[in-house]
Amino acid sequence: MSTINTVLITTSWLKRLVGNGDEESQSTELPATNDRIGYDGSLEDAEVIGRSPLSYVAAGESVSSFVGKQITNKLAEYGLEDIESEEWYPLAIPLAMLYDMRDEYGGVRMRNMGQNVPKHVEFPPNLTDVDNALRGIDQAYHQNHRGDGIGSYEFRMDGENEGVMTCENPYPCEFDKGLIQGVARKFADNPVDVEEVGDECRSDGGQHCEYRVNWI
Repeated sequence: MSTINTVLITTSWLKRLVGNGDEESQSTELPATNDRIGYDGSLEDAEVIGRSPLSYVAAGESVSSFVGKQITNKLAEYGLEDIESEEWYPLAIPLAMLYDMRDEYGGVRMRNMGQNVPKHVEFPPNLTDVDNALRGIDQAYHQNHRGDGIGSYEFRMDGENEGVMTCENPYPCEFDKGLIQGVARKFADNPVDVEEVGDECRSDGGQHCEYRVNWI
């Protein structure tokens, strides 16, 4: 597994991005992710569009107002505030926020955040099937993230109402598990079950996680 180095974000760059540039430069150091997840893709050029971290704030507020405020404060602590939905920002910032939230408040709250994200994003109006919605996660991911090492979500059917999602990306395992369940629930008429399977997990140093999804 390769090492992902600590990322330095320059706050003056962020100010220039949103039209408030000045000559002073101040760096905010983000914690490295290599000791928080097994995924070893390079994040040096990885970026996320503003609507994604905004959806994380909204998802946190769906859990509780306290969680929403904590997410906002964490993003601001790392230099990301006054977020514009169509601007691009370093992916390292929301990742640092998510891992901090996981470490401080546990995996259950992280899954709850992931489950609530689909409530705050738009889906194509002609999308009605669970399997197509789950396949669409990867397309949505690449529309909202860019960079050579951002990874992927790969879904394959494995029965009439079940399939397996492979998550090979830098996001927390618990967040992905909740996201998968939230997307499936949005389109399923019946309860949804998501169980981690496979012989490796990113939280244990593996490169990817696999989740079996049932909507029976």
